[in-house]
Amino acid sequence: MIVQKFKDKLFALRKTLGFIYSRYTFAAVGRDLMFLLSTGAEIYGITVLGKFIDETAQILLNWNKFDLNTYLGTDSFYYLLILLLLWVVSQICTQGREYLYNVINENVWKDSQREMLAKVSGANLEDVEKEEFQDYLVFVPSYSISRITSAYDNFSTILSNVIRLVSAFVILFGTVGWTALLLLLFVIPETIVVHIRRKQLKDYRDEEVGRLKYLNYVQNLGLGISNFAELRVNNIYSYLRRKYKEEYQEFVEGLLNKLFSFHKDKTSFSIIGQFMKYGYIVYVLSVAVAKRLTIGTFKALYDYVDVIYSSTFRVINSLSLMFNNLEYTDEYFKLVEYKGFGDYKHGDVKLEEGAPSLEFKNLTFEYPDDPGTKILRNLNIKIEPGEKVAFFGGDGSGKTTTVKILTGLYRVKENQYLIDGHDIQELDRKQLKQKLSVMFQDFIYYHFSLIENVVISGQRKNVNKDLYKKVIEITGVKKFKREINLQDKSVLGKTFPSGKELSPGYWQRLSIARTLYRNKNIFIMDEPFTFIDDISARDILGRIFDFLGEDRSMIYITRSVSLLKNFDRIYYFDKGRVVESGTWDELMKKKGKLYTEIQNKDSE
Repeated sequence: MIVQKFKDKLFALRKTLGFIYSRYTFAAVGRDLMFLLSTGAEIYGITVLGKFIDETAQILLNWNKFDLNTYLGTDSFYYLLILLLLWVVSQICTQGREYLYNVINENVWKDSQREMLAKVSGANLEDVEKEEFQDYLVFVPSYSISRITSAYDNFSTILSNVIRLVSAFVILFGTVGWTALLLLLFVIPETIVVHIRRKQLKDYRDEEVGRLKYLNYVQNLGLGISNFAELRVNNIYSYLRRKYKEEYQEFVEGLLNKLFSFHKDKTSFSIIGQFMKYGYIVYVLSVAVAKRLTIGTFKALYDYVDVIYSSTFRVINSLSLMFNNLEYTDEYFKLVEYKGFGDYKHGDVKLEEGAPSLEFKNLTFEYPDDPGTKILRNLNIKIEPGEKVAFFGGDGSGKTTTVKILTGLYRVKENQYLIDGHDIQELDRKQLKQKLSVMFQDFIYYHFSLIENVVISGQRKNVNKDLYKKVIEITGVKKFKREINLQDKSVLGKTFPSGKELSPGYWQRLSIARTLYRNKNIFIMDEPFTFIDDISARDILGRIFDFLGEDRSMIYITRSVSLLKNFDRIYYFDKGRVVESGTWDELMKKKGKLYTEIQNKDSE
């Protein structure tokens, strides 16, 4: 068990150092070289300082008066110049290391955040919704990313202090012999206790991931400007403040208890270690007296004792810190290397040009985190290229889940979802996404400029101006731009000071425009007219059909009957099943569930 944990740490160290040295080679190697150079300057400087003290002592003992010209030719002045030069080298290296550390640190944050975003964007909903994945998304930004740079810094500190330690030990060994090894033993108790306490802190944070997730949610909910009206008017802020205080108080109390134990034990064992170190200095003094060493030589030995003690502490402490940090960094690599079902199983089949056919064959579906509860049962649906079909049904009937399966966000059993006759798992992973443009029921209010709200879904950097003009005309965005005096570059929403808030209906029109601008072969729209009046919805839908033409398909999801007669085929969903399907006229003649529901509404 211990051996395996050690192997895991070494593996995490290899990944962490590989992340740093492969990406920021110049900065990392340059920083290490500066470590070595400053360490050499420090060790040599101790010897030079001892010689300076001895030469200066001779001047103080033998000179009756000070003569500057004479002093400039003495060894005392020579050693003083060397000390100044070594100090300059040390300062340049110290500031250079600090600058390069900032270079590495900022780039680590930039690259790791970008890779996290890339990982999420490339995942499937089934993977993102897993508790393990969600825990990574909470834990990694708060704890892991900063530890990548810290672990590298710990490694550099170990390397430089090993060289520092060995150099000082070799010099001290020449005077006091193997007793210099005692200094290493004096440090061990403190570093062991510190390591244990750090591990307890890490374990506590791991245990509290769920609470941290809850606190993040409460904070984001309370700080979201779009939530302000309901939270303020209904006095929900008081509840959020109370819950945040209660949960955070419990977290902080536990954390502070661990931190108190950490600092108490560190202080206690540090004092014990210093007592032993200063006892050893008395021994070094006795050796210096017995060997008739000069004051300068004793001062150098004193400094070498301190270097050995401090270097030993830094090496062992940095090892502890590094292994502790590696437990955090490993979470980052687990996230970016996370393999979901889309990573494990997909084929290489390429779809032909144009809209493909979509078909469900006896599709049954259960959410991965709730096996046993069937959300969809034995669905048999086929949508031919160019067809405009509607999925109709009440809340909880399975329409939106069907959309998520259609878009590949959830995994289904083999041969239950066919695209142009191919099982979805046989397709190259990007093939389906390249065919679809989707508007979800819970669409996003992007607090960017108006034009960005539309073209953000485009795959090209340059804006297709003709397409942009067409889709804002279709959706009525052009009209409300004029009515409320908006420009293409006007910022929307209240996140930024210059932003302008829109009504939900206007936001929904932008979402429809965004879906159309994507300009794909199949358009899926889940409740696209929730906030738009019936007359406007009918006009927009007509213009959308003209935009799509006869070759492109549309799947329209709704719980409203008002626009159903415009579609080629209607599928009536109820409790996860398709209970009837057909054209509007066929379903009215059948006088089944849809007909009955319309009659009931007319009679109300």
